[in-house]
Parts: sequence; structure tokens; C-alpha cells
Amino acid sequence: METIIFDVDGTLISTETMYMKSLDFTLRAHGIEKSYDELYSVFGLPSLDSLIKLGIENPTVIQQEWQHHYHDFWQEVHLFDDIQLLLSSLDAAGKQLGIVTSNTPTEYADHADAFDINQYFTDFVFAGQTPKMKPAADPILKALADLQADPATAIYIGDSVHDMAAAHHAGIAFGMAAWGVRDQSVFNDEADYIFAKPADLLTFALKNS
Repeated sequence: METIIFDVDGTLISTETMYMKSLDFTLRAHGIEKSYDELYSVFGLPSLDSLIKLGIENPTVIQQEWQHHYHDFWQEVHLFDDIQLLLSSLDAAGKQLGIVTSNTPTEYADHADAFDINQYFTDFVFAGQTPKMKPAADPILKALADLQADPATAIYIGDSVHDMAAAHHAGIAFGMAAWGVRDQSVFNDEADYIFAKPADLLTFALKNS
């Protein structure tokens, strides 16, 4: 693979607990109780889309409150093991690296750049930069166009069914970042590749050049 495009949350950075705890805290402040599984079902979608899918009233107001509470749970966020080595090795091997995330630019800047990974990427596609976001194809198609990449030699790496749908809608392979997946069964064996750990992805990318 010559072009590798990454999701961020749950793929490069462990943010699930931070997002879910801050969402649960925000909803409970409004008397709304949802199970963790209900909340997790929207993990990976843009924050506003998540609230709409959950049927939350006044979603734009709740979105702002939710985002305000992110840093209350900042201690939950960390870079997954060996991600820094993965990215530096792919970069050294001359691979094109891009990001397609459901984060807005502000949300991304709040945490991802704290882990010194931006240096490895030449393209970033954020929420709001395309007519539709994941699970639609639009953001991945934009990344492919920005990178002038051949879809046949490109892969999208993510941890959710929304990521997989976006990749397949865009006509490229999807690689499951299994190190960030709670329940692989929801993918219904439709992921093109499953990588148990970052080192597996590195080996695959270097062997399939």
C-alpha cells in the first residue's frame, strides 16, 4: 500500500473513555440517561450527528456543553502503544499518510497535536470540510484527491463500522485497527484486513508496496 489514511479516535489515540464520560456527564446534567452501549454506538461520528442519532433535543446546545467537558476527562486520553513507531516507520518508508476524522479542526487541535504526530501527515480532512461526513464516502474521496492517490493502492484504517462504510463507499480497502475495537462482531466479517496491533499494519504496508 502506498497511501494509508487514518481515523484518529480509537485508532491513533485512545479517546473513547474521554468522549463517552463527558457525553454521559453532559446528558445526565439534563436528566437524560443512556447506557454505555447506546453511547458507544455513535462513537466515531461527528459530535452533532451523534446527538441527533441518539434523539437528543437541542443537539447544538448539548454539543457545545459536551465539548466544554472534554478536558474534564483529559486524563483518560493517550496514544495507543507503538503508534509513534508505526507512523515514523511508514513515513521513513515513503508512504503517503493522511487523516480523515470526524473531529472538527478545533476538536482535533485540542488533543491530537499534543502527541507529536502531525509531522507524519500531509493531508487532514476534518468534519465540516465535505458535504457529508463518515459513513459517507466524501471525506475519504477528498483525502484521495488531495493526495493524488490511486484507490487501488490506498487503505483506510479505523475502528468503527462507520469507518468501514466510508472506506467501502469510497472504493478503497478498509483495515480494522483491532487494538481500538471493543467488539469485532459488529463488523460482520466485512473488514478487508484486521490488524491486531500496529506492528501488523506496518508489516502489511511494507510487504504490499
